[in-house]
Amino acid sequence: MHIRIKPLTALLAAALTLSAGGLAVAQVTSTNVAFPRGATSTVVSATLKGDQIRDYVVRASAGQTMKVTMSGSSILFFNVLPPGSNDEAIFTGSVEGNSFAGTLSQSGPYKIRVYQMRASARRGETGSFKMNIAVTGKMAASAHPSVAGGGLAGIGGMNSIKAIDTMTSRGFANVDSFDSGNTQYGIFYNRATHVCAQLTMADGKVLDARDIKTHPKCR
Repeated sequence: MHIRIKPLTALLAAALTLSAGGLAVAQVTSTNVAFPRGATSTVVSATLKGDQIRDYVVRASAGQTMKVTMSGSSILFFNVLPPGSNDEAIFTGSVEGNSFAGTLSQSGPYKIRVYQMRASARRGETGSFKMNIAVTGKMAASAHPSVAGGGLAGIGGMNSIKAIDTMTSRGFANVDSFDSGNTQYGIFYNRATHVCAQLTMADGKVLDARDIKTHPKCR
């Protein structure tokens, strides 16, 4: 399903220390989330006390699916905020529970914000949590210009060396190469989009660039 951004409820806005004045008091810690090589998920954990707020920043693309589940203290909740937002959420944990799953409609950094409600925060209560964060699936073709056409837009006809540099900048890795006469073939794989591409090159120029879908080393 596609997720529509919805304003935080008045109750939640009052409950969280997210106003301009509240942020000056709240202790906000931001952590960039990086998945282990070859993995699509990771687990984070921490302990929050009082008005501490922890943001986990996950970079994802339109068309991918994000799943977040949290366990631990019942006084802790999490919200999911889309790119560029500090006061609107696509998921509000205090209302919708401790599990989120949805297809992302935007590309960019998403914030998974962990907090406790104002009443327990004022009492200085402490809670611990463990959270599983997963991002799966291919990004939408329109998520970024470099992804159009499977990430191969403009590669055909390009200088071979420039083409290889461009493929690398678009997230591709050269996983195999071979020659046939005066023609060179390069196999490139993008682990984020799962595109397996072949470049056919001769006389210093890319003659053809296409998604060949599968190759033993595209994994």
